[in-house]
Amino acid sequence: MALSQWTPEAMEAMEAMRPPPGSAYDQRKADRKQQVRRPNNALSVLARYPELAGAFLAFNRHLLYHSTLTERIRELVVLRVAWLRRSEYEWAQHLPVALAVGLTAEEIDRISASPVDGWAQVDALVLRAVDQLRHDGVWSEQTWSELTEEFDTRQIMDLLFTVGAYDTLAVAFNCFGLELDPELQDHRFPTG
Repeated sequence: MALSQWTPEAMEAMEAMRPPPGSAYDQRKADRKQQVRRPNNALSVLARYPELAGAFLAFNRHLLYHSTLTERIRELVVLRVAWLRRSEYEWAQHLPVALAVGLTAEEIDRISASPVDGWAQVDALVLRAVDQLRHDGVWSEQTWSELTEEFDTRQIMDLLFTVGAYDTLAVAFNCFGLELDPELQDHRFPTG
């Protein structure tokens, strides 16, 4: 959907995702705006249902800008969810963000492999937590115990809701058959 087709309600709903002024997110968005002159495919889908978009994007705003998790952990979670759900669109959107917040190219390649091999202890725990939520819908007692040793209650809640939100987005992107935006073509799934 072209920006010219967006209703005033859709434009207002998208305001929920505006980065906090002066934040690193605000600067990255400004840098991207110089390169991209159209809304991405994900926002164009959400623009078709402004009430839902506004509610979901307000929730997602917390996960992006106010989460108690580090950006690095958040992006580790998002990419693992994208890989498990086979959501190339979500993967491609978050790959540049993951690199910008400190994940290495080698680490990103390993997200698609066994999640615990070669990872630092906390990263392996987070990846295992993502996998358990995705496959079992619950954390094992051992995972709960380890999470409480590494994270406080708010961080654990942010972890849980980050997995859930990005799982929902991955499923939606897949169901809607979102094609990669032109600027995301170089960020496809790993081939190896």
